[in-house]
Amino acid sequence: MQMKLIKQQSASALKPREKKTAQALNQPVIYPVDGYKLLNELSVGGFGCVYKAIEIKTNKPVAIKYSKENMEKEYRILNQLQNCQGVPQVYNFGQLNNTYYIIMEFLNEDMQTISSKQKCFSIKTTILIAIKIIQVLSLIHKNGIRHRDIKPQNLMTKNSDFGISLFQNDPLPDKYVDGTILYDPRIVHRRQEYRFIDDIEMAGYCLVELMKGQLPWQKYIDGRESRIMQMKQEFIDAKSTIQLPIYTIFQFVEQNQNNDLPDHNKLINQLREVLIKQNITEDYIYDWNSIELLTTPQFKARSISFQSQKSKFAQENQELSIALEGQIQFVNDQKYKFMK
Repeated sequence: MQMKLIKQQSASALKPREKKTAQALNQPVIYPVDGYKLLNELSVGGFGCVYKAIEIKTNKPVAIKYSKENMEKEYRILNQLQNCQGVPQVYNFGQLNNTYYIIMEFLNEDMQTISSKQKCFSIKTTILIAIKIIQVLSLIHKNGIRHRDIKPQNLMTKNSDFGISLFQNDPLPDKYVDGTILYDPRIVHRRQEYRFIDDIEMAGYCLVELMKGQLPWQKYIDGRESRIMQMKQEFIDAKSTIQLPIYTIFQFVEQNQNNDLPDHNKLINQLREVLIKQNITEDYIYDWNSIELLTTPQFKARSISFQSQKSKFAQENQELSIALEGQIQFVNDQKYKFMK
């Protein structure tokens, strides 16, 4: 996919990114989809809302994303990635009046929710997550797709395992996405063309937060973008960062600034070397396997008046393989888990 190249600007000249308020949310009308029973609202945000539902015929839980925006392109991208381990399954796409919907695999808790219970992840869990993320990124990047929105809320569990979803959200690198500024790679702050290597930098910041509990620039999230960009560079250059078990990720990012499609396997092997040095077994037993894993919190559904209408899109009859155990699922805000 081609992305618009935006001329680099100095930190002091950065164009402010418009932030959507709750009042500006353009929510779609919620229609019941034939063959599914809506249960409760899971999340809501600037791109639409997501409901948990049950497929009546099989009693299988699914997630239904509703939006006023046409999501056909997103659905095609998801279908393109269905053979990639770590990408959630999609089952159907349709339109009911002015509302579009995507039916997809129902996942459980996200990493932000789980980490809030444990405060910080262990070195072992952090590195295991890192390996899984890079493995999925390798598959996604080979399909020519960039994620641009890797953060704890988009890392999901499936049963007792782990999951994620990687897609290119918007063609403009300076498009504002609530909450993402914490994890944005430096290239986004500079308003330059987004590259595959920048997904890995974004994953690095996400992993630092999971391991340390917060990012050094957390307090500047409400506006000082130039300071956040400066602190990210200072963080990467700091001697204290070299001591982090996942420093190899940032070292890899710096070494590949001129290489848009990096060698993912090389980074995976480097992370495995860290496990060996730390005398850690690569068994994919995560910290949350030792605690009771709760399902996604049940949010109180909004008061809605259901309207019935046949979908304009016939449900596709296709065989869908269920995601394998132990994989990572990447779930993007525009695809499943929305900003709360």
